[in-house]
Amino acid sequence: MKVGVVKPIRGGIINATASIALIQRALMCAALSDDTTFIKCNERPDEITATIESLKAQGAKIRYDGMGYQVEPIKLPESGRGFAAAAAMHGFAGQNKRGEYWLPGNVAYQTIGGLLFTIPIQSAASKIVVEGKAEYKPYIDMTLDTLEIFGIKVEQEQRSDGGIVYKIAGGQIYKTPGTIEVDGDWTNSAFWLCAAAISGEGIICSDVNRYSRQGDKEVVNILERFGAVTAYKGDSVAVRRARLRSIRIDAAETPDIIPALAAVASAAEGKTVIYNAGRVGLFENGMLKKTTDTLTVLGADIVMNLDGLDIQGKQHLRGGTVSSFDDPRIIMMTAIAAGVCEDTVAINDANAVSKVYPDFFDDFEKLGGIIQK
Repeated sequence: MKVGVVKPIRGGIINATASIALIQRALMCAALSDDTTFIKCNERPDEITATIESLKAQGAKIRYDGMGYQVEPIKLPESGRGFAAAAAMHGFAGQNKRGEYWLPGNVAYQTIGGLLFTIPIQSAASKIVVEGKAEYKPYIDMTLDTLEIFGIKVEQEQRSDGGIVYKIAGGQIYKTPGTIEVDGDWTNSAFWLCAAAISGEGIICSDVNRYSRQGDKEVVNILERFGAVTAYKGDSVAVRRARLRSIRIDAAETPDIIPALAAVASAAEGKTVIYNAGRVGLFENGMLKKTTDTLTVLGADIVMNLDGLDIQGKQHLRGGTVSSFDDPRIIMMTAIAAGVCEDTVAINDANAVSKVYPDFFDDFEKLGGIIQK
């Protein structure tokens, strides 16, 4: 599907979608729990569908009724219950003879997550020793919070090298909370907030938790540093544009919103430097290159390096037709960047946005934008 942005968004109020990362974690815990769990969620992004099919293959029964997911847990012997499901979803690392898992801080957070899900239901206690500062730590913290909701206890101990030791007792039981409601998705919301910073009359995102463990909530502080006007009120946050000036952005813990921040940087005065993003360039499906290639087509002055991006802001971008790279973040970045483009913007294969945000273009139009399919 090719989508043309005829008119950029004007502004308004938008409800945050439910956090995909938190839904995935809740589904995992519910599939391993002692009884049925209901996860309140109005969305069905493709990434959730993939998680559900994986858990169903392990024996979980999951039904969506329009308001959320009802999950009946996997029925497996206690000695190995859910082990295969956890390993399939989050990766697995080898254990040494002392019942300890030693991992470098730059290991994929999915590996640590898989162990955190799996170890509690094994017979013996274990430790996960993370050497050095853990990358993408907010994702690990979200896992720990969800485990706590389901009654799983994990002790943490700081190491002198900046790492962490996770101490986990064996023989624990996942206990369903009955019903769970997850926070709004800061990643998806970040694109609307960035759009508000560069064009239009301002946007209010509701149903977001400013105290969430999601790392991408940092977008509000980053936009404020750029010069945008921001304000929290209850479970809502508002952003409106102002004079934007270049800044330096440490992207180590906010990799998913680099494209959105790059769009803002393209419209800010001076050179913005996004650093500590080299891992994203290597392992997150070439996100830095896709961001660079797309914004270059639109007329941005952007250079990729081994550690991140250097972006010289302009008053206006040109516009043009871009590839989606089958990546929803590139699609959303391009749509919001249209707000500073002089000519029409078009996106090929824009249906890929449904992986994380099926109603993105519907919401785009609710905020005053006009698209052509």
